Amino acid sequence: MKKIICSLLCCTSILTGCLNNNYLEKYPLDKQTEQTAFVTYENFKTYSWGLYEQLGEYTLDKLYGPEAESDNMFKGTKNAETEWAWQKVKVPASGNGWDYTYIRRVNLMLDNVEKSQLTEKEQEHWRGIGYFFRAFRYFELLSRFGDVVWVEHTLNNSSPELFAPRDSRDLIAQNMLDNLKYAEEHIKAEGDGANTITPDVVKALISRFCLFEGTWRKYHGLNDAETYLKECKRVSEELVNKYPKLHSNYDEVFNSQDLSGVDGILLFRQYEINLSAHSVSRLLMSSSSRYEMTKEAVDSYLCSDGRTIHDSKVFEGEKDPYMEFRNRDRRLLFTVCPPYKIGTPPEAFTKEWWHTDNLADAEYFDVMKTISSEGYKTFPIRQNGGSVLKFCPHFTQHNGGFGFQVSEGGYWVYKHLNHHENYPVSTNSSDAPLFRMGEIMLNYAEAMWELGEFNQNIADKTINKLRERADVAPMVLTDITASFDPNRDSSIHPVLWEIRRERRVEMMGDGFRFNDLRRWKKCEYINKQKLGRWYSAKQLIYDGLIKNESQCKLKFKGGGKEGYIEFFGDPVKEGYGWKEYYYLYPLPLNDLALNPQLKQNPGWE
Repeated sequence: MKKIICSLLCCTSILTGCLNNNYLEKYPLDKQTEQTAFVTYENFKTYSWGLYEQLGEYTLDKLYGPEAESDNMFKGTKNAETEWAWQKVKVPASGNGWDYTYIRRVNLMLDNVEKSQLTEKEQEHWRGIGYFFRAFRYFELLSRFGDVVWVEHTLNNSSPELFAPRDSRDLIAQNMLDNLKYAEEHIKAEGDGANTITPDVVKALISRFCLFEGTWRKYHGLNDAETYLKECKRVSEELVNKYPKLHSNYDEVFNSQDLSGVDGILLFRQYEINLSAHSVSRLLMSSSSRYEMTKEAVDSYLCSDGRTIHDSKVFEGEKDPYMEFRNRDRRLLFTVCPPYKIGTPPEAFTKEWWHTDNLADAEYFDVMKTISSEGYKTFPIRQNGGSVLKFCPHFTQHNGGFGFQVSEGGYWVYKHLNHHENYPVSTNSSDAPLFRMGEIMLNYAEAMWELGEFNQNIADKTINKLRERADVAPMVLTDITASFDPNRDSSIHPVLWEIRRERRVEMMGDGFRFNDLRRWKKCEYINKQKLGRWYSAKQLIYDGLIKNESQCKLKFKGGGKEGYIEFFGDPVKEGYGWKEYYYLYPLPLNDLALNPQLKQNPGWE
């Protein structure tokens, strides 16, 4: 078996990486053949645990990386401009997501279902599980490349798929939907125990996939958009009616050590120290995380009265760092570290601190203590060794000799930061939500709009439940006129703009925004300069970081000693910008050479 897999590797990347050393260590095929590895129900169950690993994980690059390619965030390091807006993307020699390793692993299980000792019902269950996993991977391939090769069975040296042309997007999407509907109907209601694939988890994937595919088809001029939007509506409506309750604390959805039984969580990845841990929070406590939010993204958060910052009666302004976060959507406080300042001994690294004489410096200590709890987002923020972050914003060029948790623009993202582990922190055990009702509610609202069926009742069942948790006034459709947001893209209906705003805010830092822009065909939104917060040299003097304005190292838009902070330039003004053919990724050169039947996506030739 190992020799067969290796020889196929040399033929084509349909099997690129299929000989994964870690995979073979977990499933030693030199000791067990397919005939002995897939016999009983427990055999299939054991094999499937390795497939769950691909459904999602906590890494900063997977959470914040796609956001930095969108208009939500940027990575505040030199030469880290948005690849697409700055035209840095090149046709790769290999990789780039064109990888069928996982599909082969799933097909290996599927090909042995009927050869096993499983009963008919058990065969249907495991076939459905396999279909779910395979569709999950095909969703990623379809999203990136459009047309791809459909592979239903494990391949050998004579398999025609090895040198086949790509199958059409229509065929891939329809096969995926058919497979998922089979899975929905045949997987056991209870799955294989707590936190496993159930029909409801399948519906969640259908909801995600069909919203993507339906809107992609609509806005990219393809046929059958309604087919997928109606399927999104069907499953999302069923889930919203079955799980109408959300967990009350937004922050705890992303930073809890155990998501078992938490309202609104359909499937999560469990982490345990010394067994399977991640490093997201540890990196956020160090100098390694340089992800920060753009000014535009911060401005997208509504005020507590449900209005934008442009006409809200409770918005106090942006030129005072404390004012900007007052009376805002609570999710902003859980995503971007609000400003504060404490007194400390002179040394850079210290665990000792006290409040300053200025009460304003402690304003968000009280706020976060009210809406959060110990171990989550209580202040002061600490470094992974336990030293305190003395002030925020904590600029790279004016860091007080303490170079961790810094930012270039002043909006340091700390959504997945928590303080559960003892110092010094080496790894983290907070669980990762994979499918949650917050997303499903947004999918449902958007699909209903696209089908012309969105109304106040749908808003109350979806968006307004998210707003209630965020302490924001509810959406009232009659209030949303053309003038509701003066910064709205005028080509988007005002209500749809607000639905998309809610999605942007609720899923900030979850890695969805770039693909959302792609499916809406709105990637021109990234063709702009990414600015930081309003700040001034005078504020730095107050912070005790400089003695006079001439020492200010921050660069402000328009020059001078105050304004919106600049780090990167404007891609369009510098001769770059998003290209139309970027909506589909390029196929790797090696794969095109191995299989002449594969054709490059237009524009990348």
